[in-house]
Amino acid sequence: MPPTTPGDELLDRYYAEHYASVVHSGAGGAVQRAFHVALERPWTARDRFENVLELGATAGEHLAFVRHQYSRYTMLDIRDSAEARAVAAQADRDNGAVDFVLGDAQTLDGIDDRSVDRLVSMCLLHHLEDPRGALRQWRRVVKPGGVISVFVPCDPGVLWRAGRSVTTFRTARANGYSSLEIRYINACDHRNHVASIVAMIEGTFAEDDVRAHRYPFGWLHSWNANLFMTFQIIRGSTGEQR
Repeated sequence: MPPTTPGDELLDRYYAEHYASVVHSGAGGAVQRAFHVALERPWTARDRFENVLELGATAGEHLAFVRHQYSRYTMLDIRDSAEARAVAAQADRDNGAVDFVLGDAQTLDGIDDRSVDRLVSMCLLHHLEDPRGALRQWRRVVKPGGVISVFVPCDPGVLWRAGRSVTTFRTARANGYSSLEIRYINACDHRNHVASIVAMIEGTFAEDDVRAHRYPFGWLHSWNANLFMTFQIIRGSTGEQR
C-alpha cells in the first residue's frame, strides 16, 4: 500500500492543538521572543506612531514587545483569536485604543490609502499565497514617511534549518508528529523562499528607504549563514509601485 499522505485535517489539528506549544514554549519560545525584540530594536519610548497596524497578529504576542508610544494599535488576523482579543482588551485599559479585527493581510480591505503610520509584519510573508500582492497593499496603506517593519525567517537557509531541528521540530516530534508530517506541515506553513521574499521586498519598495538587518551575523550578506532578517522600510512620497 502507498504511504498515507497528510492532508488538511493534519494542518487543522496542528494549528488547533499544538502550534502554540511548539512555537512558543521551551527553546523555540525563547528564540521567538528574540525575534520580537529584534524587530522593535530601532524604537524607544521617545518614539511615537499615531496609528499602528499589525498584520498576522495570531494570539497578540508581539504587542508586549512594542516600545514606542502610539495613539491607536490595531491587531489584524484572518483567524479569530480569543487570546488576541483578551490582549487587546487589557492593553486598551492600560494604554488606550488597542483593538483586534478580522481581516486579510493580502488585501487590507477597508483600510484607507495612506492611513497608517507604522505597519508591523511578524513572521507573515512566508505564509501568504500572494506575497507580492500583499506588499503592494502594505505600501498602499502606509503614509509617506511612515514605516513598514517586516520580520523574515531565513528559511530554508542552513542555519535556520539547523536551529529548527533542535527547537520546533524536536517539540513537534515530542507531540507525536512523524518526520513526514513535520516536513509536510512546514512546507505548507513556510511556502515562500526567503530569497524570493527579499527580492520582492526590494522590488516593491525600490522608491523607498529600505533598511535591512541580518541576525546573528549581520556582516555576512547570506541567508544561509543567518537565522532571520528584519526590514525597516520608510515609505517615500511617490505613489508608484513595482
